[in-house]
Amino acid sequence: MQLKTIIPTILIGVLFSQNAMNSKGDSPQSPPIIGGFKGIFYPTQITAKLTETEIENIAKQITVRIDGDDRGGTGVIVEKKDNTYYVITNWHVVDKAGDYLIITSDGKQHPIYYSIIKQIPGIDLAIAPFYSTENYPIAQLRNASEIDAGKTVYVSGWPRSGGSLQQRVFINSIGKITGRQQPINGYSLLYDNLVRAGMSGGPVLDEEGRLVAINGIVKLEEDSDKIVSGGIEINTFLNWRQSATLPTVSSTPELFPNNRNLVNPPINNSPVNGNSGFSLVKAIAPNSGTISSLSISDSYFAAGNSNGYFTLGNFATGEIITNQKGHDEAINAIAINSKTELIASGSDDKSIKIWNLNNRELLQTLTGHSDAVSAVVMSPNGEILASGSWDKTIKVWNLKTGELLQTLTGHSGLINALTISSDGGYLASASKDSTIKLWNLETGELIRTFSGHNLSVLTVAIGADSNILASGSADGFINLWELETGELIRSLNGHLDGVWSVAIAPDNQTLVSGSWDKTIKIWEINSGELKDSLSGHSGYVNAVAVSPDGQTIISGAWDGKINIWRRE
Repeated sequence: MQLKTIIPTILIGVLFSQNAMNSKGDSPQSPPIIGGFKGIFYPTQITAKLTETEIENIAKQITVRIDGDDRGGTGVIVEKKDNTYYVITNWHVVDKAGDYLIITSDGKQHPIYYSIIKQIPGIDLAIAPFYSTENYPIAQLRNASEIDAGKTVYVSGWPRSGGSLQQRVFINSIGKITGRQQPINGYSLLYDNLVRAGMSGGPVLDEEGRLVAINGIVKLEEDSDKIVSGGIEINTFLNWRQSATLPTVSSTPELFPNNRNLVNPPINNSPVNGNSGFSLVKAIAPNSGTISSLSISDSYFAAGNSNGYFTLGNFATGEIITNQKGHDEAINAIAINSKTELIASGSDDKSIKIWNLNNRELLQTLTGHSDAVSAVVMSPNGEILASGSWDKTIKVWNLKTGELLQTLTGHSGLINALTISSDGGYLASASKDSTIKLWNLETGELIRTFSGHNLSVLTVAIGADSNILASGSADGFINLWELETGELIRSLNGHLDGVWSVAIAPDNQTLVSGSWDKTIKIWEINSGELKDSLSGHSGYVNAVAVSPDGQTIISGAWDGKINIWRRE
């Protein structure tokens, strides 16, 4: 087989049920001792084939997500000694000096010391130890030489999702062994499973849920569109492990150390379910794809979809007015304004399109960004549109003429979100550079920069009274700021993962947030109290919006659903 390229599936840039393990995460029978390694190596003991769902449940428990500066990947828990767990992953996932986080199946984050990550010589594997007093399942290992071509295998991991949202999502991909090759950096097992960037270091499991290899590369055959995935057989690791010693970790490194300097310590209240009075009244699945953005105005809501469609609906009745193709590529951002009867959509295709709200006809296309458009927002009077992009710029447009009024620069990372104050005077931008910038919308002058998040700021909102600014970040925190002074009022901590969307209700008393942890949370702004946690999505919640009367919440998620929640 001739191969055109070998591409490491590294990531530039986090789950649950027991199967074949007891409640403590141990194996159902005593594993053999392999050298000094108490590994779980089952060549023949388990023979019953499991369903795809059962395999996925096992994979979710033993697979971890690995995050680092501008990169990340996947790993598998293969060993435990006292309170030290050992994760096997690809060396190219953790070979850059710096801080890394391991996110386990319960959503908990475990910092790891780069200095004690151990590379396995001569092959693309590494062992990353982390400390925890929790009980996590450990992978069962199978002699990979027993598995032949044509056998079904499953590859799991945490790749980026489609579109320019690019959040991490768990995938369990089914395929078959296609053969073997002479090892290249340890890679010998070939299979046809679909794998994507971020799945490096993930498990390759057999039909009984046993670990046979560690996934790592995608190979493109010469003069062919066929994709062949490659892994390092677990036997290679076991041969090294017989004579290797591994370090132990006696404590947990400090997590998010910069947050220790916050003006007010994070509030971490347990949610009081039902205290907000909101309940799910309707779930809509317009088409396949991810709901990437939402906007609400009067009785209408608009949603953008990763497959290029936009949906317009009446949130009072739950009726879908239209679901139509808007762009050839993903729609990452959408805005609606009933006063001017306009809808604006921003896409991976680098364009912004303006639509008539009543008949959904295309009125104009705005171009000028050199990369994906990731945010759009209209001024309250509907005369100005601001757009943010992966090109790190913000552009301000005259909606009547389509004229580009100004380009705002200053962020060192891509723009994730934009919002305009209710008086039309301020524009706030959220960026991957971990900051929020406040601009004078009329002049383009930078007023101030808000710094306090440790990771990418994913969402931003300004209250109706233009006094409070809320921001949500990949670090899982929601920060509340005094708009005029830039002072941090408080930091809210209740989500288990990154916060992708925040919305402030018109009464300025309630904040709604949507997260990677698949929940929508409702907060009291003045006290910071967590009032409720709504569960109704099976995928990451990308977008939330609150109706003008504050009685309805709309949410959109990776599961392709738009949920309508109403206060009883």
